Amino acid sequence: MVSVDGLAVEFSGVAIFSNIFFVINPKERIVLMGKNGAEKSR
Repeated sequence: MVSVDGLAVEFSGVAIFSNIFFVINPKERIVLMGKNGAEKSR
């Protein structure tokens, strides 16, 4: 299980997300989407 609580993301001092909470349980599948060249595999 993966649990995230209180995640915040800022870009150039501007809050994009704040106080994010989520849980990924065993056997659940997630996907990471984005345009080509957006460095998703890093």
